Amino acid sequence: MPPQAASTQASAGASSSAASINTAPANDNDDYETIFVPAPTGSLLGGGSVRVVKRKIIGTDEKALVGNIRRLNAAAGTAAERPYVVAAVSRVTGVSAQELQAQQDALQLRFGDLCAINAIARGNLTKAREIANMKSRGTSWTGVAKANGMSVGTVVQVAQNANELTANSYTNAADRAKGGQQKLRDFGRPRPNVPPGG
Repeated sequence: MPPQAASTQASAGASSSAASINTAPANDNDDYETIFVPAPTGSLLGGGSVRVVKRKIIGTDEKALVGNIRRLNAAAGTAAERPYVVAAVSRVTGVSAQELQAQQDALQLRFGDLCAINAIARGNLTKAREIANMKSRGTSWTGVAKANGMSVGTVVQVAQNANELTANSYTNAADRAKGGQQKLRDFGRPRPNVPPGG
């Protein structure tokens, strides 16, 4: 039976949850994510985790940029993923991890926002502060990018690269943590019979 995907439908200013059946199954497990669904209000039954098709962020507009920023911010909010987010944002923007941490402390912004800001600033730390000030005054990401001679699509690509690098690095580290013997078992090969120390 194919997995069910939850969606929200808006009608006349109101939104309601509706479940729809995904008729085309995803190609592999990487196409799914696990989400927690809370129990209905007032009930102690019915909550739990469910596997759903990943919502892919597509496009090169402000909406796609905000989606990528939110995803980076969510990943940085977990202790396990935070170092991978910092390393990914550092790599794609060219700003050191130490400088990113200093920016976060000084500007009180999350790493997803700092990724976009530093992508627009192109590594210029003074310009990064100016961009943060523009955003705090309510300027849109598209407006900030245009004011600095860059398209929002380029910023989306940088944030998307940071997201992908974060996910890949975190997944690879988790796979390495399983160890070689676990991988052999995962592939169905018998464990080599090696005496301790030999």
